[in-house]
Amino acid sequence: MPRRSAAELSVVTGIGSRANRLRPPPTLNETERTIFIEIINSTNPQHFVRSDLPLLVRYCEAHALCEQAANELKAGGAVIGGRPSPWLAVAEKSNRNVVALSMRLRLSPQARQPNNPSRKAAAGVSAYELMEGDDDTR
Repeated sequence: MPRRSAAELSVVTGIGSRANRLRPPPTLNETERTIFIEIINSTNPQHFVRSDLPLLVRYCEAHALCEQAANELKAGGAVIGGRPSPWLAVAEKSNRNVVALSMRLRLSPQARQPNNPSRKAAAGVSAYELMEGDDDTR
């Protein structure tokens, strides 16, 4: 790869510009569109790529449905006429979708952490010491 000149390196090309960010598709309703825009604007411009759009749309739909179910449960209660509200199932399933998709889209705090858990070194004999012990049997 050829070296780049100082003049070429000094030019910033579209980093963080709105042109690089995903735009909400017209299929989203107003609530879903608001969620979409909030997510896009609160993340790094390079966080999402074009192929993330279908998952992000499903996340926004599930998030909006989860909010609607929560509002219905607050207004009507979890039990209606001695039976569980149908909104309980909607809330549970939409919340499950939100959690799963937030991990896949790396929106949750856990998903943003680097995937290199620290491991304690195993105490005892190393593999090399075990191999040295095998030399005596030959």
